[in-house]
Amino acid sequence: MITVSTDGSCLSNPGGAIGWAWINHDGTFDSGGAASGTNQVAELTALLQAVRSHPGAEPLLIESDSQYAIKCASEWVVAWKRKGWRTAGGQPVKNLELVQAIDRAITERAGPVRFRWVRGHVGDPFNERADQLAGLAAQDWAAGRGDLDGTLVPELGDPADRGTRTTPTAAVAPAAKVAAEPAWDMDTLFD
Repeated sequence: MITVSTDGSCLSNPGGAIGWAWINHDGTFDSGGAASGTNQVAELTALLQAVRSHPGAEPLLIESDSQYAIKCASEWVVAWKRKGWRTAGGQPVKNLELVQAIDRAITERAGPVRFRWVRGHVGDPFNERADQLAGLAAQDWAAGRGDLDGTLVPELGDPADRGTRTTPTAAVAPAAKVAAEPAWDMDTLFD
């Protein structure tokens, strides 16, 4: 089983620079961001990028401190699809394009995807590192160091100057890429 932790960050929710990150429990990771968005968009993007970056038949366990992202991807999506992508109250689903992209990525993946909620900010080392990576990505975007030619999720277009960021420490993983490089030395992973 592959275990990966995800997190999203928004510097000023809503509308501030956002960052997302995932980190495998072997230390490999990926992160990126956008000039503006919401914390929910960042959390969903982290989850989407984690699924896309881990194709194959091996079971995938995604740990997240976002109950919203987990429920969007595993519980609420079933009813939303049945109701024509409407909520129980008849309203359009928020972040619909991201939710649909996550649903497609999970459906197209050969192996099963499961989710586990973890409490944030209580010392879980992988959750803490994902949080740190997402925050750093958001800070880069806020400082103008983001890749303005990219998009958060390429096939969804660029509705709000969203984009992915490539840095020397994290390569943005396209849908077909298996894992981001480089891996950290486990002795210094949490320094």
